[in-house]
Order: sequence, then structure tokens, then C-alpha cells
Amino acid sequence: MAAVDPRLMGITPAMREGSDLIRFSKEYPQRYFDVAIAEQHAVTLAAGMACESMKPVVAIYSTFLQRGYDQLIHDVAVQNLDVTFAIDRAGLVGEDGPTHHGSMDLSFLRCVPGMVILAPADEAECRAMLSAAYHHPGPAAVRYPRGTGPGVEIPAHLEPLPIGKAEVPPSGER
Repeated sequence: MAAVDPRLMGITPAMREGSDLIRFSKEYPQRYFDVAIAEQHAVTLAAGMACESMKPVVAIYSTFLQRGYDQLIHDVAVQNLDVTFAIDRAGLVGEDGPTHHGSMDLSFLRCVPGMVILAPADEAECRAMLSAAYHHPGPAAVRYPRGTGPGVEIPAHLEPLPIGKAEVPPSGER
């Protein structure tokens, strides 16, 4: 997406390595912003960029998005700004420990006005949901767990999944 859309801006509060933004930061240094451990600033910076017709993507750990919750509501959602949140470390995170468990994001995001929340089942779906969130003209969050997925084949294209549709697997699958 960054290769075809110069409006894509990557923002992270000191999570470049953990959220795997190393390649992006090297290939697009003028479009990469690490705001250090300042989650509130990351969210407000994204809001400001969206006001100027940029397409910010905030890569942030689930547990640390809580620190930017007021900004998420007042600076992004109330204004229905086009900001994508790539929420890493959703759920329990094992060796990262209890301070990094991302177990609250669904609860606090569900009540945010206009927020679209996506949760993929595998890495291919994650890619498609990140594309859908990016193309959605408002606030959207894709929450995904730490680590690798089950190893499904990842398509080369960036076809977004339709928002508002779900696939419910039969009981006992996945």
C-alpha cells in the first residue's frame, strides 16, 4: 500500500521492532514517525495528519492504546477521521508478561462512536483486514495476536475484505 499511496504515514510509539516496522521505516523514512513512549501523541498526530488528507496508520500494542483512549475518542472518532489502528499483541502475550496483555481492547473500542473493529482468524485474513481498514473512510482498528499465524498461504494481492460481513465457521473448526 505504501508503494502505491504516498499518503500512507506510519506512526508508532516506540514499537518499531515489535510491530515489525523496520522495513517500512527504512523504505519510507519521510513517512515514518516514532513518537517514543507517547501513545497520546501518536493518536493525536494521526488525527492531525488525517485532517490534512493523509492516511495515517498507527501501529500500537493493544495494552498501550489505553493510554491514548481520550485522544482516540475526541481527536479521531468524534470527528470521524480516517485513521487506521494496527493493534498488535491482542489477547494474552505469553513471555511479554501481564503488562503487555491486550485483553481490554475489544471492551474499550466497542463503545467508540463510528469505530470499525476487525479481528482476523489467520495471517491472510489479517492482511485483507488491514487493507479493508485502510480503505475504510473513518476510524478502523485491526487487532491481531503476538507471534505467527497458522501458516496459511498469503495472497500477493491486497484485496480488502468487505466490512460488515462475517464468516462463522461450523462448530468445532478453527
